[in-house]
Amino acid sequence: MSKFCPEWIFSTFAAQTAKEFLSSNNSIAGISRKFSKSINERYNEVKFEEIMDLAENILQFLSEINAGEEAVNFINDYIHYRVCFESNGSPRKLSGMFSSAFNPVKIKDYNTEKCFKIFKATVFSIKNDAFPKSTPGWQITDVEDIDWIGDVFNQEPDLF
Repeated sequence: MSKFCPEWIFSTFAAQTAKEFLSSNNSIAGISRKFSKSINERYNEVKFEEIMDLAENILQFLSEINAGEEAVNFINDYIHYRVCFESNGSPRKLSGMFSSAFNPVKIKDYNTEKCFKIFKATVFSIKNDAFPKSTPGWQITDVEDIDWIGDVFNQEPDLF
């Protein structure tokens, strides 16, 4: 039975990889491995290289638009939007009586190219005030029902 990771989770972890890389002394590969390991405990295998590739594209894009010190804020606003809202703009319901946003999907609906396009479009929308920004000091653990994802965000990468 296919149990693929939902696209929004994959994209959120790749964005957090880029953010942690910018704000820590950890390697991008080490951070990617942390998220890959957590995904693989719940879904079909996601190689750390897939997460790392998207994170590198995110960092390259932020460099190209001269985000500078705002890069971490753009990433945080992106993560906030993807966690709190569906692609159509409606609020994301993380848990419900019959389904959950964490449920695996039957087909793999993500790849680096698709997720990177979503990241760029979301950042431009946030930049132009078309999408809501996160409140100052917002963290993913502030989201009710964030479940295991908040725990993974707070883990330190394994150095080995």
